[in-house]
Amino acid sequence: MKISLKTAQLVLLLLTAIAAGLLVYQPHWNYPFPFHVDEWHHISEASRLGNYGEYFEVLRSEWDQRFTGLEIGFHFFLFLLSFVFDLVLIYQYLPAIWMAVIVLILFYVIYQQSGQRFFLAWLAMIFFVSIKSNVNLLGLWFFTPLTFSFPFILLYLYFFNRGFLEQNKKYLLISLGIMIFLLPTHSLAVLFALPALLVYALINYRYLFKEYKFFLLFLIIPVFGLILYKLTLNLSWPQTIPHLFSQLMFRHGWGVLELKNSLVEIYNWLGYLFALAGVIFIFFRRQAKEHALYLLLLLTLFILIVLYRLTGISFFSPYQRNLYYLVLLLPWFSAIGLFLILQIIKKNIAELSFFGEIKKYFPWFIQSVIISIVIILLFVNYYQLPPQIDLYQVINQNDYQLLKLFSDLPKRKVMALPFMSTALYPISRQEPVATLAFYGDKKDVEEFFGDSSCIIKSQILKKHEVKYIISPEPIDCNFGRLYQKYDNYVYQIQ
Repeated sequence: MKISLKTAQLVLLLLTAIAAGLLVYQPHWNYPFPFHVDEWHHISEASRLGNYGEYFEVLRSEWDQRFTGLEIGFHFFLFLLSFVFDLVLIYQYLPAIWMAVIVLILFYVIYQQSGQRFFLAWLAMIFFVSIKSNVNLLGLWFFTPLTFSFPFILLYLYFFNRGFLEQNKKYLLISLGIMIFLLPTHSLAVLFALPALLVYALINYRYLFKEYKFFLLFLIIPVFGLILYKLTLNLSWPQTIPHLFSQLMFRHGWGVLELKNSLVEIYNWLGYLFALAGVIFIFFRRQAKEHALYLLLLLTLFILIVLYRLTGISFFSPYQRNLYYLVLLLPWFSAIGLFLILQIIKKNIAELSFFGEIKKYFPWFIQSVIISIVIILLFVNYYQLPPQIDLYQVINQNDYQLLKLFSDLPKRKVMALPFMSTALYPISRQEPVATLAFYGDKKDVEEFFGDSSCIIKSQILKKHEVKYIISPEPIDCNFGRLYQKYDNYVYQIQ
């Protein structure tokens, strides 16, 4: 039975999406829990949505320590999943599933943008899958608002670009709708692109002025964003705008780790070379108009990254996020570069004098060899991470079993080490004194488990109204040991 070209393409597309998901899932083969503290944090926030008042109470109490990002939409998505699944146990699969979703949407966008060139869109999938992750910059190995927003970013940019090129209001409305959806889901996914979107609109000023009444609809974005920001943080109107502007200047210290990240840390050097070739080909073939929005995004993001390196301030979105948004666009240009290089090689080889069937198949053989070499070079060190930004395990299986025991107890404060405290609320719904990041006063936890006296320990417990203690070592302070189980000592404060 002869397989049609369309069927073969569909099979290749699905196999590539499945392979992408398996590649992302590989770190979880021997670890069934979320890797990153951000993932545990989002599980906590989603769980708190079950108690509407608690969610906003915790959110507003922490706003001075971090940028909230207005991510209630993402938390609501996880909250809906929690009705069907145990979030802690299912979370290991979410990055892999979402990776498959992202590459399929990426394929659709580039397939449509490139005039339905299947091979070009497939190459973009390969380059996208090669994007690396680490605990500092996050990425595709983790299911966070950053990765959740990726397919929606690709879609709103595509429809915005197509709307202007074809002067089609329907596409512009779709783009606007996606951006409005992203504001309460991951507002940075819209903020990072605003400079490029504005410049692109001004370049197309004739259409902009002609349909100015229609484009007034896009004022919904800042108006809705301001209202959402005010209501979420419970600010007065005089407080809202100054506070928002202060939050949109991301300085050194925004992330847990402040590293001088290398561009090859998340994207292969070969991908950059092909992307540069792709940009050159775009200008050489006079296709800059069709790709103007994406070129502007690369330029504005590069300028923001350079400004951060010079001043220590990143505008609109954090430096760490800008690096990833920059890389998000590069597979498109890398695919163009490699695709056109292969086309040139094929054309030149076809002009050589070979005899028989060799002349027919030799160009395809050369192309296959080149693609195979490129794939090997892209993925040869995919899982190699520097020790400082390598994956870490927040809890182990014993910790999980212990924390599950606390889920049947009345809700009280628990003193535990920062790593275990990070998983405490997601698993048992008990409140920790402090987690590794986001919640509470970690200094008190470190002092309690340090060399402090029993008097100091008692004062800390009283300050935070602690009911239970979980300690990896015995504490000789007459706190009232309940039991020793799963390599930990549990105490109850009377």
